[in-house]
Amino acid sequence: MNKETILIVDDEAEVRSLMSDVLSDEGYATLLAKNEAEAISLIKESRPNLIFLDLWIEKDESAGLKILEKIQKMHLGIPVVIISGHGTIDVAVQAIQKGAFDFIEKPFVIDRLLITCKRALEMYQLQRENFALKINKFDIGVFSVGKSSFALSIEDTLNKIATSNGRVFIDTKVGIETKVIAYEIHKRSNRKDLPFVCVNCFSNNGEKFFAELFGSEKIYGYLEKADGGTIFLEDVTKLHKDCQNGLLQFLQNGTYLLKNRKVCSDARVICSSTEDTKFLIESSRFSQELFYRMNIVNINIPNLKERRNDILPLINYYLSHSDAIFGLKSRKFTEDALAILQAYDWPGNILQLKNIVESSLINSIGLDEIDKVALPTELTSSAKEKFVSLNVAKLISLQIKEAKEHFETDYLRTQIERFSGNISKTAEFIGMERSALHRKLKNLGIVSERIRNSKVKK
Repeated sequence: MNKETILIVDDEAEVRSLMSDVLSDEGYATLLAKNEAEAISLIKESRPNLIFLDLWIEKDESAGLKILEKIQKMHLGIPVVIISGHGTIDVAVQAIQKGAFDFIEKPFVIDRLLITCKRALEMYQLQRENFALKINKFDIGVFSVGKSSFALSIEDTLNKIATSNGRVFIDTKVGIETKVIAYEIHKRSNRKDLPFVCVNCFSNNGEKFFAELFGSEKIYGYLEKADGGTIFLEDVTKLHKDCQNGLLQFLQNGTYLLKNRKVCSDARVICSSTEDTKFLIESSRFSQELFYRMNIVNINIPNLKERRNDILPLINYYLSHSDAIFGLKSRKFTEDALAILQAYDWPGNILQLKNIVESSLINSIGLDEIDKVALPTELTSSAKEKFVSLNVAKLISLQIKEAKEHFETDYLRTQIERFSGNISKTAEFIGMERSALHRKLKNLGIVSERIRNSKVKK
């Protein structure tokens, strides 16, 4: 594991040495500079994770401000902590107004130095995670790809939710990157310039995670780090009972009382769950009251198999952006391959579809099209079961007319499901007139899901 690197800029050798010793004992790597030239050179060469910068260097009481200004113009996002003597506190405050993270006074207290160091490095990590989400624009846009009611409405839904400060609960499934949706809500809100903290509750391990979420006597927890911004609790239903109780208290009061201090935070809370929340509540594995506190606004993300008319647009989306997303040349799937892709149930949802498009592109390098042989066996075997779903033993006992009718029923049901109940598209693919297909479906007693749903609504 790489050490986090800290640059110390001070013209006093004794101060540089003392700070370096303290930080090195905590496992940090340190770089030392005594003036502006050395500092800028080390920043360009080594890209430290944090900079401690003295204000008064070589008899120039504003030297630190000049260096800070140059660091800001480099747009690296590295946090800068100002080191100030008693006579330069006002200038230190001015430095914070110009973008410095914080300041510590000389002579410094070691605990104060280490706490400031930890907070600054955590902020830097959050900034980098936020940047990674910002540049992942293709994954953000993928939710509105398609013609399902979900795909067509998600943009408006996010815009409406973003304008409020209400808590959001995202009902989701495995294989859907809900943190991208949570970040979109944050990015479109009036909290966009404040922290976005993403916490995976699945990885919680009792007391240690409790301290990470709520903090301790000296260390800020995730809730405080998100103060003024947004905290996203991914897989919130995985939380330990103690964490559930603590979170409920926080949501009720806006505070949580530790032994020696009160945890306060104005963080907007967004949560997600891939589990059956109703079942978890009924089996007493998740707090019903906590769920009600969090579920002010609900977003339900359906499985891909529930919106089959989005499968083909999603495939085309990833293919059209294959160079930017995967670094691979775009190609088309053959009709046989597309039939298999559209018939598959996608238990891993969008993430699985994305991965299979990528693996298919890799498996077909050098070819003009992606044939079904490039698809994983899990898809081809599933398609075989679906398309050859006839019971052979049963067919043997049938006369040819009945066997043909049995085959046609299964075949047409599969094709209608593949095209999401769209009779025109089904007819075009199988080579029948639309009116003839309607008659055939009526004779076989087949009603498409879309027609059935429309009748239920009426």
